[in-house]
Amino acid sequence: MNYPFAALVGQPQMRQALLLAACDPSLSVLLEGEKGSAKTTAARALAELLPEGAPFVNLPIGTSEERLLGGLDLDKALAGQPALKPGLLSQAHGGVLYCDEVNLLPPHLTDALLDVVVSGVGRLEREGFSLEYPARFVLLASMNPEEGRLRPQLYDRFALKVAVRGLADPAERALALARRLAFEADPAGFRAEWAEAQAALKQSLAEARGRLARLALGEELLLEISQRVAALGVPSLRADLALAKAARALAAWEGREGVDWALVEAVWPLVLPEQPSPPPPEAPPPPPPEAREALEQVLPPKKPPHPLRLEGGSLRQGSQNHPHGEAVRAVPEPHPERLELRASLLHAGLRGAERLERQDLHARLEVGRRGQRLLLVVDASGSLAAEARMAWAKGALLSLLEGGSEEVGLITFRGLEARLTLPFTRDQEAARRALEHLPTGGRTPLAAALALARAHLDGRTRLVLVTDGRANVPHQGGDPWAEALALAQSLQAPAVVLDVEEGPALGRARALAQAMGARYARLSDLSDHALLLRFPEEGSA
Repeated sequence: MNYPFAALVGQPQMRQALLLAACDPSLSVLLEGEKGSAKTTAARALAELLPEGAPFVNLPIGTSEERLLGGLDLDKALAGQPALKPGLLSQAHGGVLYCDEVNLLPPHLTDALLDVVVSGVGRLEREGFSLEYPARFVLLASMNPEEGRLRPQLYDRFALKVAVRGLADPAERALALARRLAFEADPAGFRAEWAEAQAALKQSLAEARGRLARLALGEELLLEISQRVAALGVPSLRADLALAKAARALAAWEGREGVDWALVEAVWPLVLPEQPSPPPPEAPPPPPPEAREALEQVLPPKKPPHPLRLEGGSLRQGSQNHPHGEAVRAVPEPHPERLELRASLLHAGLRGAERLERQDLHARLEVGRRGQRLLLVVDASGSLAAEARMAWAKGALLSLLEGGSEEVGLITFRGLEARLTLPFTRDQEAARRALEHLPTGGRTPLAAALALARAHLDGRTRLVLVTDGRANVPHQGGDPWAEALALAQSLQAPAVVLDVEEGPALGRARALAQAMGARYARLSDLSDHALLLRFPEEGSA
């Protein structure tokens, strides 16, 4: 029996975020805070405020991929009617999927979840059968940051993020304590006491959902949102979209007839909690065409005529790339989460049976998933080699995606900053859009790029750094080259450094490769017929 939402004490940001999600279910919510801050209580209380019939599905941390995506319907299979049955993602369609301690979700489940969130469709292939099912839902999650960070790819999927802290005011703490004790002593009586307030809240939300469709954001407001977000260097449009939707939901909740900038300001801390809203940028006068061309260029991809191949380098979680993991053994199990079909059929054959029965079933025990990722870190600063390296990097990335063997991400650095231009993806169209208007020119913030790369490395990511190593922008106020070298030494991943140095040789790219324990090659040595990059074996230089 859930605690009534109307009885929650304090935490105005958390309450507002959840109410906005109840008003517009396309707004996903992440609650971050230490244990005992009522995150889970509030999230579960949201279930009763959703539109009639909308499912609220809990995703346990210890769930299996079979339970998440679906699997073989064993009852039908044993009856001679083999069929697949969808899992939790299908059950959440049209509603909310809630995951407590989402930062502890195993990586292979996170990957499976993200694939479905992106497409809105679940795809299931088991034992020779395949099934597709709709799976569009709101992600609602809670976590304790002290227990680990959330992967950037998943963090970016949440429209609203709330830092939840324990109640500091003694009066609020005492009130929350008294209500909690009353609820635990008599849940039904406590809910009856709050039934009227809860019903009023549900009615207000129903009216707000009715107003939502009639509210529109003007072009000037949308432009101002985009200008402010772009001024922060945020590459994704998700922040712009979340600000627009959250402001509209707040207008509907407050009974407004329109959406203005004050409402955007009100929801800004929920969408970009670590980024204060900058003032509207003043458009500088455009430089003369000659100067603009000298400082900044947009170069088309130079697509290699042969696919780029990446070989070598056993990753820390294994080098085999298999979508379903590696079966290590089969064990008898009448109710297996994952069926080992061969062992089950063999058991039935050995006893002379014509069909499978429960006594024949075996479960498959697996090691971790083997999905691989490649992170390209490309120097986009101005130099004689800018055209060659940027055109090559764009073409190489697109050729890798066409191969479809692994996810690819791209970090570029130029001017005063490094930027995650393309989050890890297999989506060729998203990559083309990200690369189409990618400019070059400016100084070389190499240390910032290496720091950003380190934040996106894990045990299954390989790194390709394309640079001449001539760092000239400090990251933390020190010597640019010394900072870059120190950060290179801290990177722990199979890596290749491609040297694009031209002119007098300083050998800094080679020094970076030595510091990283990476393979070293010169980009000029990679002809169209020599596109093989070999990664070092784990633990070797």
